[in-house]
Amino acid sequence: MSGSAKTVPESGRILLGCRLVETLDRELELARAAAREAGAVILRYYGEEEVEVRTKADQSPLTVADEQANALIVARLSAAFPDDAILSEESPDDPARFGKRRVWIVDPLDGTRDFLAKIGDFCVLIGLAIDEKPVLGVAYHPVKEALYFARKGGGAFVEADKATTRLATSRRQEPGELRVGISRLNPDEGLGKLLAASGLQPRAVSMGASAKHMALARGEIDAVLNLSAAEQEWDTCAPEVIMTEAGGTVTDGEGKPFRYNQKDLYRRRGSIASNGLCHPYMIRIMAPALPEAFK
Repeated sequence: MSGSAKTVPESGRILLGCRLVETLDRELELARAAAREAGAVILRYYGEEEVEVRTKADQSPLTVADEQANALIVARLSAAFPDDAILSEESPDDPARFGKRRVWIVDPLDGTRDFLAKIGDFCVLIGLAIDEKPVLGVAYHPVKEALYFARKGGGAFVEADKATTRLATSRRQEPGELRVGISRLNPDEGLGKLLAASGLQPRAVSMGASAKHMALARGEIDAVLNLSAAEQEWDTCAPEVIMTEAGGTVTDGEGKPFRYNQKDLYRRRGSIASNGLCHPYMIRIMAPALPEAFK
């Protein structure tokens, strides 16, 4: 049998050689539409002078915008893919997900603090993991009306200003020219000291939520370092696919790949995203900043 691909429309897969490979066309179309819809919901509340805020058990803020965006996304995914599991920041964790190969991983409003501060650096994140690996990611920036999307093996793209552009990470790798993205509203003291000691501090760029991950995918910065104890699967799933398909590398602070649909959702060894070329350097300079509990 030849290695050419033959489409099998009724299953949403292609026959490649002797293997059936999921194209994820329908999944990507649905996720893109749901992200835009959720973004429109969020923007309705973004324009209000005051939004009611509650504090969750982990001390993070929760607004009606989070809840309504979450309800919309979960409803769309459940209706379209009833056999899939959904893991969302704003929904109760259903243990039934452990018996599923396919799990949608959602942060309906990534950057609620940025939303409340009227900074604008917040996104809707919708990712899909199959067999614990991220395969599809959508990130929608409602304020800029920029939709980022990628699927495994298909490249990464952004739709903005009525144009679709393929994303590509930078090629910089010399320490003296690297620009690093860090959290604007959740700065880590240990990470700050590390950047100062390594000489990266003058070129560090403070950005909100996943805005820094999308800046990496666009090639505007070269790495994103994170030591936040609050980072979880829904913070990394969709961005990971977009960044890696743009040419980047994403790992924990020790250089190990992330797995998804785990019992422990936290990224307890930090996270490093880079253009790939500077990744070994980022692992080396971040090592001293990893808390002992991470090692």
